[in-house]
Amino acid sequence: MEVHTLDGGREPVGANARIESTTILRRGTDVPFSQLDDEFLAIDAQAGRCYSLNETAGRVWDLIATPMSLDAVCAQLREEYEVDETTCQREVIRLLQRLDDAGLLQVVEPAAG
Repeated sequence: MEVHTLDGGREPVGANARIESTTILRRGTDVPFSQLDDEFLAIDAQAGRCYSLNETAGRVWDLIATPMSLDAVCAQLREEYEVDETTCQREVIRLLQRLDDAGLLQVVEPAAG
């Protein structure tokens, strides 16, 4: 079984240019995450993978249970954590890219603007 830590990491941004500030995002799967101390863990037995999210990544996972834009996710996180807009967007995009790579994210559409 593979273990994947999905906390945003330090990978370069840009691998998934389709995630923009107005992009509507939601969970792409119903893999259930359970909280264990400050982490959220899930086992996808069908795929043979175990996923781990830190507290902040777990909060993003909670937020995208309902479709919402990257801007809305970051607005909520900025209310709950001490983080500036630029850093929040950069780190959330990194996390979303990793969730997308793992098949756990659905990019619904860019919001009409």
